[in-house]
Amino acid sequence: MNRVIILVIALIAITGLVVWVASGSGRAFGTDQGSASFAYSVTMLVLLTSSLILGWRGSASEALRSAFVWIAIGFGLVLIYSYRTEFNMVWQRVAGEVNPAMPVQRSSAEVVLRKADDGHFYADAEINGTSIRALADTGASMVVLSEADAERAGINVGELNFTLVVSTANGQASAAEVTLDEVRIGSIVRQNVRAAVSRGLSGSLLGMSFFETLSKFSMESDELVLKD
Repeated sequence: MNRVIILVIALIAITGLVVWVASGSGRAFGTDQGSASFAYSVTMLVLLTSSLILGWRGSASEALRSAFVWIAIGFGLVLIYSYRTEFNMVWQRVAGEVNPAMPVQRSSAEVVLRKADDGHFYADAEINGTSIRALADTGASMVVLSEADAERAGINVGELNFTLVVSTANGQASAAEVTLDEVRIGSIVRQNVRAAVSRGLSGSLLGMSFFETLSKFSMESDELVLKD
């Protein structure tokens, strides 16, 4: 089997693969941009494959084995890309088991938190663009930040007046009321959230000023489900 025959077989295989991917995606055909992109991809693959085969100095059988290996790798990459959404969901599920505070995106409007070993629910929330871990506390009337977390979120604690009394699961505490520019948990984003900064609080609380903005929040088995 000479190099020309090997080249023809390889080009037919690659062209077939590209056509299958393009037609399956539904985006490469039907538009001028899609057709141009498809033609460019085929041209580049043909040129690359031709240069590799014509420059090959090994035997024909070795060339075929190498070609099949690369075709298999290419098919595997296409398969992974096609199921990227499913793979991402599996990854989030596994990551949620390792880190229960990590928000797991169940759907575009639903975020799930896993119960921690101590029986509580925690959320790795982005507050004013800063990642802060907060205890989900429906007994707290609002989002409550510790002084340390408030400073990390860009709040000047030294200028606050601690005249407010807030209720938490651990009782009442003196606090200063503030407004958070943004609170984000997964895909759920809220602006201008009423909150407080509390003295003597070791950790922050995700309270009702956030939960009451949701269309639904519920505890289901070992999960806290938040629905936008």
